[in-house]
Amino acid sequence: MTKIPKKILVVDDSPVTQGLCRRMFENAGYAVIEALSGKECMEKVKIQKPDVILMDVILTDSNGKELVRELRKKPHLTGVPIIFMTNTLSLKADKGYETFAIDGELFRAFAKPVHIPKILSAIRKECNRTLHGGQPSPKLQDPQDDF
Repeated sequence: MTKIPKKILVVDDSPVTQGLCRRMFENAGYAVIEALSGKECMEKVKIQKPDVILMDVILTDSNGKELVRELRKKPHLTGVPIIFMTNTLSLKADKGYETFAIDGELFRAFAKPVHIPKILSAIRKECNRTLHGGQPSPKLQDPQDDF
């Protein structure tokens, strides 16, 4: 029986970051969907449901906070984990448990350039939590200020 790879939607306006993410996630066994803007992200989720969304906070046509609000309005995306990667979080401050709070929901956040083992671990845990249920790690309960 063939295992169907989990799909990661990478939303980032940098083609370089897109290419790095594609190689990193495909090498780890994931299927990658790319979106270079918030608008393209919304178009992609109409076509296929990702298992995880990894997005930049600052995009050319929108910001991550507003995009999350739009995504959460889509019933078929309820429960799809969204993880941020951002330059607004310093590498020094990134311990792997940072979060952003948007409308009472916590979202993992990682500094760019992302630490590959940390981001892969977070994605694996989010996929498993979505599949099998469970709560986020207690360490994730202290959010950063809204961005």
